Amino acid sequence: MNLDKLSKKQTGIIFIIVYGLTILVGTIIVFFGARYGRNILVTMLIADIVMTVIIFIIGSVIKNASLYDPYWSIMPFYILIIWLLLIQGFSFSLNAILLLFVVGLWSIRLTYNWWKNWTGFAHQDWRYDMLKNKNPKVYPLTNFVGIHMIPTIVVFLQMVCVLEIIQYTTINMVFYIGLLVSLMAPFLQHIADKQMYDFRLNNKSKNRVINSGIWRFTRHPNYLGELLLWIGIYVMYLSYAKEINYYVLFPISMILLFVLISIPMMEKKLEDRPGFYQYKKSVSILIPFPPKKAENEDEILD
Repeated sequence: MNLDKLSKKQTGIIFIIVYGLTILVGTIIVFFGARYGRNILVTMLIADIVMTVIIFIIGSVIKNASLYDPYWSIMPFYILIIWLLLIQGFSFSLNAILLLFVVGLWSIRLTYNWWKNWTGFAHQDWRYDMLKNKNPKVYPLTNFVGIHMIPTIVVFLQMVCVLEIIQYTTINMVFYIGLLVSLMAPFLQHIADKQMYDFRLNNKSKNRVINSGIWRFTRHPNYLGELLLWIGIYVMYLSYAKEINYYVLFPISMILLFVLISIPMMEKKLEDRPGFYQYKKSVSILIPFPPKKAENEDEILD
């Protein structure tokens, strides 16, 4: 199916219909499971996998894996709402409201940013094209496992901590520290995305690299923001668990996803651009630090 000639508004309608129907299926699975006394964590995992499969199948039919792109930002907020309704009904505790606020703020901002940069089904994420061109024969498997299923599972693991948090109604200082860390995520990502947008607007050449604003201190501030959300949620979980257990593997899995996959892919894309080598030598990969003195003051684009 070729949807390349559709307008952005028309593709938006397709997204709404596809995701609306997908979420409907997921909701039916979860509430039927709850009705018959099934574990809500297990039923949500089943629903999450089924919803991912639906998006994968439709994306394969229209030949564009970017149908999955907003899944990352939409589903955590959806899962949180469903779990809150099942556990607390319509009387949310204060910690639940605060958690809902920070996850909702992150979700809305990230989804909006995706939509702002979305151009239509004529293009899909460059990462997917790179994976397809690298090994076209195994791309269907790479698409299902690497592009769809692994991100779904990694995000779901973070939501396990969320489920634990909403079992409680009290709040302590450690919870507020975690909340503050998570709140930094959407603001940091907004600043980074705004600076990148302005840079691209003022520098039409795609052969340059941004080296201003927050990008002078970290090469991937947007990814750092993403990680801060989930690290903060884990800290909120720790405020109740009061011990470090195997749940620590969940935020670690998210960190590894970015450090071992997302960041190397991005830097591979940028390595041939003039000035990137000096930028890489002088600016921290993730954690913000004062930049080292570079030999040349080249400017760069992400």
